[in-house]
Amino acid sequence: MFRASTLRLPIAACCLTIALGGPASQAAEVGALTVYNGQDEGPVEAAIAAYEKKTGVKVAMRKAGSPAFANQIAQEGAHSPADIFYAEYTSPLAVLKNKDLLGSVAAPTLAEVPARFNDHDGTWIGVTARSQVLVYHAGTVQEAVLPSSVLDLAKPEWKDRIAFNPKSAAFLEQLTAIAKVEGHAKAKTWLEALKANAKAYPSNTAMIMAVERGEVPVAIVGDNYWFAVAKEKGGTDKMASRIHYIGHGDPGAQITVSGAAMLKAAPHPEEAQRFLAFLVSPEGQQAIAATAADYPLRPGVPSPFAVKPFAELDPSPVTPSEVGTAREGLDLEREVGLN
Repeated sequence: MFRASTLRLPIAACCLTIALGGPASQAAEVGALTVYNGQDEGPVEAAIAAYEKKTGVKVAMRKAGSPAFANQIAQEGAHSPADIFYAEYTSPLAVLKNKDLLGSVAAPTLAEVPARFNDHDGTWIGVTARSQVLVYHAGTVQEAVLPSSVLDLAKPEWKDRIAFNPKSAAFLEQLTAIAKVEGHAKAKTWLEALKANAKAYPSNTAMIMAVERGEVPVAIVGDNYWFAVAKEKGGTDKMASRIHYIGHGDPGAQITVSGAAMLKAAPHPEEAQRFLAFLVSPEGQQAIAATAADYPLRPGVPSPFAVKPFAELDPSPVTPSEVGTAREGLDLEREVGLN
């Protein structure tokens, strides 16, 4: 079962030397770490299992949507039992950063991931990434006729031929990136055209299934959802649809990131830092990559899925940290009556 994430919110302290599996980790108490897991498909569970096996540390995990956890952590404040918040998208992390509820990720850990995928102030670290793409019905649309920019989907020839999910956190982050590159007014005009001409769906998976049925020719969605549906169907060769990576530095070709942070009031800050380091270690990245078609953000760790090589994406120049809370995307949707 797949769930599309939504974003409802309007949305530094420790620098430790990390020694995974070293004496401090071995001495940690059983149940010495609590993780709030806002990710969908199993990556965090896989990372926790690998971490527990390596260190002997028992990790308590709570699972819910990332926006729900961001709200909960904000309410709990300094009394939150959570050490780590793992968010499916970075915008909920930015909400908590703005509320001064996140600690700092240790500098050696941040250095394991390219800086553009981490918070520029080091309050959260990127763990895996996806690309916003066009999924198209191969029997209805030829890839060669797809537009070179997502902005071209506002043109009259695409009327009634596009699906989008305005409630998706990924779409809000994509919309925010478009506004940062093209300006608020142009992003609003584009969104108004989508509202008038495109079909809105309640989830990312629902869009892909609609394309699979030939109900709509093209969907704006994250590539990971297409691979998740393909896995359920028994392989990519069973799919009637295909992925088109937009590229060209287009603002619609946004990279969205799953990230993790240590809470400022974490009950076990040293163990929390060790867990963050494990998430971006080769072992942690391999465990995560095996579960879902996300790109590992540690260089040199490949995805076992047939995703386009990360170095060839030529994505939007807007970083997840620059997207922030995706508040501008939410404001745009409210201005045009989509949220």
